[in-house]
Order: sequence, then structure tokens, then C-alpha cells
Amino acid sequence: MQADVLEYYDQTVSSPSGSFYIPAVLRVPQLLQVVKRRRVKHCLSRKNILFRDGFSCQYCSSEDDLTIDHVIPASRGGKWEWENLVTACSRCNSRKGNKTLLQANMKLRKIPKGPKEFDIIAVPLTKSAFRTIRRRHGLPEEWLQYLAGPSP
Repeated sequence: MQADVLEYYDQTVSSPSGSFYIPAVLRVPQLLQVVKRRRVKHCLSRKNILFRDGFSCQYCSSEDDLTIDHVIPASRGGKWEWENLVTACSRCNSRKGNKTLLQANMKLRKIPKGPKEFDIIAVPLTKSAFRTIRRRHGLPEEWLQYLAGPSP
């Protein structure tokens, strides 16, 4: 199956083989679909850190008495950002204290990352689908130039 890229976002993603623009609108003729990558906003909050980490300590896997830990302590310049915050049980958080992972001789189960910035919507091109999208969300601006106008 082959898709035609109709529009790109201004942002790129990098890989070992190069840097590539992110498709915003794809046309998949065989399936008669429009596939749209949509920007997703995730608020950085205690709740979302817990959710990202599966409500378990990123040091020992405990699910009890959870807190948020700065991987690089705030007192050492660590910031409140996705890549520096993890879920930790109070026992591991106390054990690590104001130390780096190396100083505390602790390891993370996985490297903390921010959420992906895009998700994907696949929409069959039917009149009913367009009516539903218009009613609920409005059509994404990126699509408008590729869709036929209303019939007289």
C-alpha cells in the first residue's frame, strides 16, 4: 500500500539515516481515507507523570505510597520537565534523597520521556464521516484545501 504526502508540518524528526519532515496530511487512494497526524498536548502534572510511569516506582516497581522524584535533584539544577521527573515510592525517594543516580547507586527501570507530540486519525471518506467530524470538532484546517466544497 502506498500513501501520498499532501502536506507536511514544519517540524522534522531525526533518525540515523537523516532528518525527515513530519507528514500532516496523507492520501491513501486504495482505502479512500485521509490520515491526519494531530498535535497532542499533554500537561506536565503529577497525575500525568504517574500515568506515564504506569503508577509504579521507576526504581523498584512498588505501587505503594507514590511520589514524584527529580532524577537530577532540583537543588542541583534539575528542572520540572518530563525527562527529569519519575514516579518513585517514598522509600526509594528518601533513599535517593538529594543525590544523583550514580551517587545513590540506583538505576531507573526506563528512561523518562515526554509524551509523543502527534497521534494519528484515519477517517473513511464518506459523507456521513464528514458530517460527524464537522459537528463534533470541525474539519482540521490542513484538510480543507484537499476536500471538495459543498454541493449546490
